[in-house]
Amino acid sequence: MRTVTSPAAQAAARRLAEELPALSATTADLRRHGGTLADPRYWEGPKAQTFRTQIWPAVESTLTSLRTNLDELARTVSEVNRRIADAGA
Repeated sequence: MRTVTSPAAQAAARRLAEELPALSATTADLRRHGGTLADPRYWEGPKAQTFRTQIWPAVESTLTSLRTNLDELARTVSEVNRRIADAGA
């Protein structure tokens, strides 16, 4: 099977790989900050209770899933970059 890649594909894969670590770190930061807000030692009251019981559980789950998906995407992009490099060799 013949493999063809373009400079645009190479650049896109490289840029995607460069962006993923920052997105992953942002996701971790959001989880950490949200976890602090969800802890009654740091924030209490009616709005805090609503955040802790109704908002944060779904958001935290989404962020956890996003982190997993970003990690998988990073592995996939690494493989894509390797295949692009092999195709150019």
